[in-house]
Amino acid sequence: MRADARAKRDQIITAALVQIGSRPSSEITLEGIAADAGVGIATLYRHFPTRAALYDACAIVFLDRIETLLDATLDGFEEDPVARFESFVWTLVESGVGILAAALAADSSTGGVVERRDAFMDKVQLLIDAAAPHGIIAPGQSPMQLATELIVATRPLAAPLAGILPDVRDRLVRHLMVGWRTTA
Repeated sequence: MRADARAKRDQIITAALVQIGSRPSSEITLEGIAADAGVGIATLYRHFPTRAALYDACAIVFLDRIETLLDATLDGFEEDPVARFESFVWTLVESGVGILAAALAADSSTGGVVERRDAFMDKVQLLIDAAAPHGIIAPGQSPMQLATELIVATRPLAAPLAGILPDVRDRLVRHLMVGWRTTA
């Protein structure tokens, strides 16, 4: 791919990641993503012929980013397990982990996303295995369970509801972390 085409593709993914991480699905349009990326809608479609293709590319980029965070969390985990685990979770929340919603539901026909997701989930299992002896996560929980619960609890809310309950996301995440300790 030419450097200028690659740059436009990256701009589109960056704009989409921002929108997916900060807006409810009903407020996200491909036209809006193209405008935020500074490209025309035809350029967006040239790189991503469908919304699903764009979301898959976003999921792969996001997984690459958070895998670095996961590696850092696992490195030296035993020094302060609770703080490292909670820092990992809160960083996911702040980075808009809801971006992964489509990737969690992807099937084997989705090019590259399933393999990337599964490789990442294998590493999350390492985190679960390290956290369980410290009582941070109850044994028997799966990476997919934790990811799904976190994504559902942190999806951006529509403006009226977000205005009524501005702290709901953080309260739900705190509830999840308590529940993960006790759920088997």
